[in-house]
Amino acid sequence: MSVIGDREAKKLEKLMTKEAQAEEKQLKHALKDVQKAEKAVKKSLKAVEKAEKQQVKALKKEHSTLKALTKVKNKEADAISKEANTEQSLVLKREKESEVDQRVQQLHEDLDSFQMTMLGNAVSPFSSMLILRAAY
Repeated sequence: MSVIGDREAKKLEKLMTKEAQAEEKQLKHALKDVQKAEKAVKKSLKAVEKAEKQQVKALKKEHSTLKALTKVKNKEADAISKEANTEQSLVLKREKESEVDQRVQQLHEDLDSFQMTMLGNAVSPFSSMLILRAAY
């Protein structure tokens, strides 16, 4: 016989088999846990990539919005400038119109005065002739 009896050998063998099975089971669980962790890492990497893409997209949209806003502000400034220039031009044209109206009024007065002088001269052409004949 051996140092250990058959019965004890069987018990020992059974115990070693159970331990091997338990270790194998733990190994399978550990392997599954590693696979789950790897899957979670892949999922989180995809989420990070998606977030980065969304950030780039948002930055592009912000850039285009700022560009459009700048364009609108420039158009507004141009419109304000054009309005001011138009107002200035209108003021100058009104001043010119006023000057022209005054000049026309003066010309009417001068014409009226000239017509009155002409009428006065037309009434007495003979009297002027008489004065001239008397002087000789």
